[in-house]
Amino acid sequence: QISDRTMETETDLTTKLLGEAHPSADPLFIGDIDATTTEPIAIQIDNQDADDDDGDNKKTSPELPDLILDPQEVFEGQDYTRGERQRGCRDVPFALAWYLQLTAIVVLAVKWGIPSLAATHHHHHDDQHDSADDETYSYAGLIYFTLISGASSILLSGLTMAIFTKFGHHLIQLSLLFSVFASLAMAVLALIAGNLVLALLSIVGFLVGCCYYFAVSDRIPFAAANLNAGVSAIKSNGGVVLIALLCVLLAFVFTAIWTLALIGIADKTTSCPDNDSDCNGNMSEGVVFVMLVSLFWSQQVISNVVHATVAGTVGTWWFAQEEASSFCSSAVTDSFVRSTTSSFGSICFGSLLTAVIKALRQIVQSARNDDRRNDNGILLCLAECILGCLEGIIQYFNKYAFIYCGLYGYDYLSAGRNVMNLFNARGWTLIINDDMVQNCLSLSFLILSCLSGCAGMLISTIQGGSWLDALSASDDDGPNLSAAFLIAFTLGLIIASILMGVIDSAVSTAIVCFAESPSDLHRNHPDLYEEMVGAWRKVYPNDCGF
Repeated sequence: QISDRTMETETDLTTKLLGEAHPSADPLFIGDIDATTTEPIAIQIDNQDADDDDGDNKKTSPELPDLILDPQEVFEGQDYTRGERQRGCRDVPFALAWYLQLTAIVVLAVKWGIPSLAATHHHHHDDQHDSADDETYSYAGLIYFTLISGASSILLSGLTMAIFTKFGHHLIQLSLLFSVFASLAMAVLALIAGNLVLALLSIVGFLVGCCYYFAVSDRIPFAAANLNAGVSAIKSNGGVVLIALLCVLLAFVFTAIWTLALIGIADKTTSCPDNDSDCNGNMSEGVVFVMLVSLFWSQQVISNVVHATVAGTVGTWWFAQEEASSFCSSAVTDSFVRSTTSSFGSICFGSLLTAVIKALRQIVQSARNDDRRNDNGILLCLAECILGCLEGIIQYFNKYAFIYCGLYGYDYLSAGRNVMNLFNARGWTLIINDDMVQNCLSLSFLILSCLSGCAGMLISTIQGGSWLDALSASDDDGPNLSAAFLIAFTLGLIIASILMGVIDSAVSTAIVCFAESPSDLHRNHPDLYEEMVGAWRKVYPNDCGF
């Protein structure tokens, strides 16, 4: 509370309260207070000397809802400045390298892959000695089933979004209890089966789960507030989900092209003696490593483009609500364009690091499964453990670095450094590791996939099963429920992964934006502001800085 007997200008008062801005910061901002605009700040000034002519009314500064005026907002003495929009393209060489490998994969697929696949098809056709066994099926029904199952999965996803908004608190609580009761159920089944060792381990898991639940149950409102903020941003800009779906389709297309390229390489490096069915593959481990890097790199790039697009959209919704309030708002399109142009090199840079580690880990895992190399089992196990730790560290760094890339367009290394400096300045290095939202999303991911599979079985039963005749392995007249469940479950898995990934990116972005500028949330979304500040103050009264 601040009381002064004299009227001061808004800029002078702000400077008096918070000190001078960091010389390298955006001149428009001192912490979260706008120091140059003519808009009033949210400070009540008790001025008893400046009466009007009648002597009845006091002059006070114009009112806005109370903002947070905490000294920590200036981050004094910290190596951090508020993010600023960057101009131009960043990390261009990595974008060029990605396009180069993509071109190489396409050329290999067209030049070697398609001819090899065609040769395999003709060979298989010539080996059919009994033409009576050849049957022709119409795949139109399979396409109909896939489309209807996909539509049902999308409807279930929309329902999930609504449930997240209304019952986020209960869903997070349910996700914590799920593992507890799953361990208890496993213990009961193990006792029934007479497996005492498994029963004992399950009981230990149940007790540990109970302890964890009671230890973190007071943080549920905190996680629910973050989840609600992220989901609200996505609901206001639903086009990001459509972009995520498009990127998944692109990932499928690339995987198919990559598979063709791999078939072509395998065919060119395989020697088969004349009239001999025994063929020897000569593909070197170096080629395998390069192909794995290509696959993982492209998958990571596509996934992180979605992540950065969501970050840019949520950031616009946070700072400029009028630009992010429709399904295909300018925030969605502009964020996607930035992610695929000026920030694309940064995304390729971070994704390459993850891809290399994933490829190395995949080769080590393959070597461990090779019976001929069991003599080095301990060393391979240690190498896999180290690579797994490195992968987790890089993915953790990328998660927040790409948020800053999406928000401001920083290069990869600067983005990661700035966002970590932000959390250090806030003292939130432990808070951001609180991943109860991730647990909730994982459970919802599983439930949504299973419900999609059940919906597929229901669709097949109602239709009579003829749509899936092409997949039937027998002459039964009934519907192929297992195939129906598998197809619908897979579709649900894909759509759920898109939705949960988008929500996870939105929640992480909301935390970053809240660390940097809570006042913008107060101005644009006061209800969410009250919910988030109340939850953070309750759970982290000494750490959140409010």
